[in-house]
Amino acid sequence: MHVLLARPPRRDLTDAGLPVPPLGLAYVAAALLQAGHTVDLLDAYALGWDWGRFERALAAAKPGVLGLSAMTPVADVAARAARLGRPHAGRVILGGPHPTAVRQAVFDEMPELDAAVVGEAEESAPALLAWWSSGAAGPPPPGVLVPGAPFVEADPPELSAIPRPARHLLPMGSYRYLFATRPGFATMLTSRGCPFHCTFCDKGVSGSRWRARSPVEVVDELEELEKRYQVGFVNFYDDNFTLRRDRVVGICEELLSRGLRIEWKCEGRVDGVDLPLLRLMRRAGCRTVAYGVESGNQATLDLLRKDVTVAQAPAAFAATRAAGLRSLAYIILGAPGEGTAEVQRTIDFCHSLGADYVQFSSLVPMPGTPLFQDARPALAAGPKNPVDSDLARRTATDLAPEALDRLLKSAWTGFYLRPAPLLRLGEDAVRSGSLVEGARLCAAMGRWAWGGAAATT
Repeated sequence: MHVLLARPPRRDLTDAGLPVPPLGLAYVAAALLQAGHTVDLLDAYALGWDWGRFERALAAAKPGVLGLSAMTPVADVAARAARLGRPHAGRVILGGPHPTAVRQAVFDEMPELDAAVVGEAEESAPALLAWWSSGAAGPPPPGVLVPGAPFVEADPPELSAIPRPARHLLPMGSYRYLFATRPGFATMLTSRGCPFHCTFCDKGVSGSRWRARSPVEVVDELEELEKRYQVGFVNFYDDNFTLRRDRVVGICEELLSRGLRIEWKCEGRVDGVDLPLLRLMRRAGCRTVAYGVESGNQATLDLLRKDVTVAQAPAAFAATRAAGLRSLAYIILGAPGEGTAEVQRTIDFCHSLGADYVQFSSLVPMPGTPLFQDARPALAAGPKNPVDSDLARRTATDLAPEALDRLLKSAWTGFYLRPAPLLRLGEDAVRSGSLVEGARLCAAMGRWAWGGAAATT
């Protein structure tokens, strides 16, 4: 069966996002290839296509199956792609966090769909195609949603049995990441699942059980990225790369023993690192560690169930700096219970950390998260910034949208409109080959910061 997996174009010309590889689609493509299907992977976003060219490609391909993926903030983009693809495809499937979170409701949102895949799709997607090929007798396979049919949860696949992503189907030279320290960019997963219980985090796809690949498997893939695809920088997409210290040490030692020159960024927790580990990571190619700091107010951290204290963040950032690594702080402003004073305290706290980069955002409870169930009646239209991908941002906050918008703009401009961050970003754009993308993002940020009041739709 001919399967076309597609990432649609940008929502519109104002979309300032940088093109990073669609890792989930590449994993599914590899699993379908292994099952004997003919597979193409079209990344219209990375190629810079408009919607007209995308539809012409679908019409020319006439795939037996069109496969799409969606996170909730960009579900409208997937819906548009499904509408365009419906006349040209035998069947249309959607996977990813959005159908996993909303389940059967996805068919009301996107009536063009024939099926949706819940959770990790490497086993469910081939099983769905086999079910269709055999006449769709009986209930659909576990992990598959079909309108009006019973649903059975699928067990998560064993990571060692999943083939590596089919990156040969992707335009690997088209991907950029502004914080990369070398040209040639890729993304990668070394583990799935997260055992923590942050109320704003959707774990519907990979679950709470942490499953990890061995250090040898991880470095085998890194070696392939460097030698086959000329990748110089990798962004690890693990929810928490540093969860198991001994495994991080094993990965670093394996990297050093093979002499790979690849550099990388990972995500960690402020209570999960120490100076010796960070120094080893630096020697093994790590250049940036991102931490979910979220807030400088302990009441907010407790509300979000971060299971950390405000006092733990400064030590983690100081150790990161002492190890010669750059740091990125994820910050949430205006969580329930916060007023102007509490938001300003977080902004000031963020400056005191000495972070190299910061991403400020408002709190948006996504379907499938505990916070969404708790805050749903109180959600209100709120501000967004150019790094937020959702079309209409529904924010959980006690602040007026205009007040939160002003605070967000003050936080972004107050942090980045200083000589050191501006110089750092300029150097990053040159080293990563992201000058065009960086300029687009800066222009979008400038329009947002000085272009008017908060969006309220």
